[in-house]
Amino acid sequence: MSRLNVLLAGVGGQGLITLASVMAKAGVIEGTKVLVAETHGLSQRGGSVEVHVRFGRVESPLIPPGGAHVVVALEAIEALRSLKYMNHSTLVLVNRRVIRPNLPGVKAPSLEEILEELGKAGVKVLDIPATDLAIRAGSSLAANMVMLGALLATGALDGYISRGGVEKVLETMPPRWRRVNLEALRLGYGALRETEA
Repeated sequence: MSRLNVLLAGVGGQGLITLASVMAKAGVIEGTKVLVAETHGLSQRGGSVEVHVRFGRVESPLIPPGGAHVVVALEAIEALRSLKYMNHSTLVLVNRRVIRPNLPGVKAPSLEEILEELGKAGVKVLDIPATDLAIRAGSSLAANMVMLGALLATGALDGYISRGGVEKVLETMPPRWRRVNLEALRLGYGALRETEA
C-alpha cells in the first residue's frame, strides 16, 4: 500500500492531538511522509474531536469519506460518528469506554449496541480495554498510548512507523510521562496479542 489513512476519534481531553503528534514524529524518525489535520465540533474538553493522520503518498491532509484504512476511537460513541469514513475493509479499534452525554433526556447507547452497529457496517472491529490498561500503567490519560500499542500490534502501521520509532518519541517526554506512556504502549501491544490468541 502506498498510503495509509488513520482516523483518530474521541472527545476533547483524551489526548488525540498527542497521539497524532507521537505518530507523526515517529514517521519523521523513520523517513515516512506524514500529514496531520485536526477537526472538531467543539474545541473544548468533552467536545467531539477527529484527527486525520495520513502516511505515504498523500497530498491532502484530510481523509475522504469512505477512505479510512484504520479508525482508532478513544471513546466508543465517537466510533459511530466516524462511520462515514469507513468502508468494508476498514479496521476499527474501539476503546471500551462510553462517555455519557451530559444532556437531559439523551440516552447513550451501550458498548454492546455500539459494537453491534459497527458490526452491521461490515467493518472489522477490535475492542480494547484501553482505559483500564492505562490506569494499570499509571494514568487514565495514557489510554491513547494503549490504543497506539494495540494498533502497532495489528501490523497496520508496518512499513510506515514501528514500535521502536514510537518508543524513541516517548523517550523524549518528561520522566513521569515517559514511564507511564511506555508502559501503556507495552500493555496495549500485549492486549491485542492476547485478544487474538
